[in-house]
Amino acid sequence: MKHWLPNALTAARIALTPPVGYFLARGEARAALPLLAVAALTDAADGWLARRLGAITATGAYLDPIADKLLAATVFVGLAAGGRLPWWLAALVLGRDVLILLFAAWALRFTRLRRFPPSVWGKASTIIQFSLGVACVLDMAMPEAGLGAASNALVPLAAVATAWSGLHYGWTAVRQLRQMAD
Repeated sequence: MKHWLPNALTAARIALTPPVGYFLARGEARAALPLLAVAALTDAADGWLARRLGAITATGAYLDPIADKLLAATVFVGLAAGGRLPWWLAALVLGRDVLILLFAAWALRFTRLRRFPPSVWGKASTIIQFSLGVACVLDMAMPEAGLGAASNALVPLAAVATAWSGLHYGWTAVRQLRQMAD
């Protein structure tokens, strides 16, 4: 195994993102499902391999969360375009992630702030969002599994978790900037 492998897996996840979104937007969940499964496996494997191989890099530290946010946003936009999720929820998920990325870019450019650790609320929101996305894709691909009610129940939970984590990230950013000013 090579030290470049974790970043290659992250790049593969990014490469899988457009076809996943395309198939979901067309309502072709059976085509999107295996690609989404491979993307999820790369997400689990890249961090583990980076730690195991001692191949943790600055590139990987920045690229991995971007790949995650890109995939999540694409899944939500694809599901909304395919009529499976409401557009307002896709906009909320995408808007929160764009604001987080814009703040991080601004902070890197104009402040000494260099660490942007995920919060417990951000992690919880991500888990709920991914659970909703997977439930929707599975329900579309295999309606006989009966996951429609579960995915519908996750919509308000994902909305609240996303909004709350966005507010928490904003509060944390303001607090960090104030501490730097002191």
